[in-house]
Amino acid sequence: MKFAQAPVSVADIPNNYAAPAPIVRAAVRAKLAKNRAANLARFRVYQKKGVFPNNTYTDGKLNVWLDELGNLCAAATIMKLSGQDDLVQRTADQSNFIRLADVTQGPLMDWILTSGLTQDEIAAIQEPMMPVVMDPGVEPTVDPSPQPIVVDRRMRRVENRRLIQKYKQVDAQIVKARNKSLDAATDRLLSNPDVAMNFLAS
Repeated sequence: MKFAQAPVSVADIPNNYAAPAPIVRAAVRAKLAKNRAANLARFRVYQKKGVFPNNTYTDGKLNVWLDELGNLCAAATIMKLSGQDDLVQRTADQSNFIRLADVTQGPLMDWILTSGLTQDEIAAIQEPMMPVVMDPGVEPTVDPSPQPIVVDRRMRRVENRRLIQKYKQVDAQIVKARNKSLDAATDRLLSNPDVAMNFLAS
């Protein structure tokens, strides 16, 4: 006869994370799997809504976390819907053109580690935006009554189509790579003991 095992507690986590006990690894992986599913669902909500940030800042591709109309990028939206409102706003205030692929530490990295997605998958979700104005500019105006930035409708439609297609491809790849990515996400989280401990305890 087999009996159900008691839930894993923080006390069950071994001191040596180089070789975590199988039960701990299984618990971490299972919790990451739930987060992965929830974040994929949030990504699909974003895709369905179809409202994307306007790159009015440069004439090339750019990661725009939050645009002047309040539109968030896909990764920022997923993060916000997961309850990280303050982190999302702080990121917009401090580093609005951040590339999550370049993040290595701090609260953003902690969220990535516990998202159930790999950093590469999140970087793919955070597809940089093509410009949607004819004369973009990064520098803020000093004019007390600046002219409003007018988004080119044709450029916006073209960019919407591109992003929708890109997101479908990323979505399909996330689904296809589920098991392999969960293994990688589990390994990386377990290599960060403090984050892993807090994750299991939450």
